[in-house]
Amino acid sequence: MKLKTGVIGLGNIGNGVAKNLSKSGYEVVGYDVNPERLKEEGIHPVNGADEIASMCDLVMVAVASLEAYRETISNICNRPRTGLIVGDLCTFPEEIKEEMRRELDENGCSLLDCPVSGARPQSQAGELAMIVSGQKTSFDQVENALNSFCRSVIYVGEFGTSIKIKYILNLMIAIHNLTCAEGFVMARKAGIDLDLFINVVRNSAAHLKIFDTRSDVWKSGDYENNITAALAIQLKDKLIIEDFAQKLGVPTPLFDVAGSYYDQADKRGWKDKDAAIILKLLEETADIPRN
Repeated sequence: MKLKTGVIGLGNIGNGVAKNLSKSGYEVVGYDVNPERLKEEGIHPVNGADEIASMCDLVMVAVASLEAYRETISNICNRPRTGLIVGDLCTFPEEIKEEMRRELDENGCSLLDCPVSGARPQSQAGELAMIVSGQKTSFDQVENALNSFCRSVIYVGEFGTSIKIKYILNLMIAIHNLTCAEGFVMARKAGIDLDLFINVVRNSAAHLKIFDTRSDVWKSGDYENNITAALAIQLKDKLIIEDFAQKLGVPTPLFDVAGSYYDQADKRGWKDKDAAIILKLLEETADIPRN
């Protein structure tokens, strides 16, 4: 019999997670502070995280803020179903994740740290790439469910390993985002047909995954509709990565440069727009603003 699953936080990542679990035949209950997100077909709405915890075998958590994360875990601990496994899709400091793991453990729950690579398009398509750390026995119980909304699921060992790898991946993605934007604005300035340029890049050694996520947004210049990943998430992750690198004593010269552009975009009041908006800063410097 398939696990009964729940998803808390039905935004860019959680929405696709819930949809793909449902498509794979899992019964899915969901909760989000935004009632509009609970109207998706295949997702049965409930009134809170504690209700989900009392009903499910597996609960995936995909909330954006640290405050919401702490509140969610606390509410789960109020009414957990026996043997509940919680899958944590969030990117937050490792010390806080460990604190939440202990709190859940004390209440008879198992926490798997399950950060994913990908944005809204990958989530909707069931093509997230997940790395998992925590109890292997818990992972074995839910592996099939995780595979229902991911193109790859890699178990990496003891709790805490996956989030460290996620920090490193996000560091690389932040740099790649600026690298691809730099190339895109150069193509615009040179008068190259953008459809042609996109096709060539996708078939070249310069191709990066983030280019696929961002190219349509850069072509349209629309950073407000169909947001794949908000700049606010990038800014949150930036602080976490900086702290992680400082603790390790590791230099991050390219990340530091990329980070300065995200900070500039933040100062412009763009944090609720798509993170692709750093292209706009480069376009202005190159004197090719949008009409």
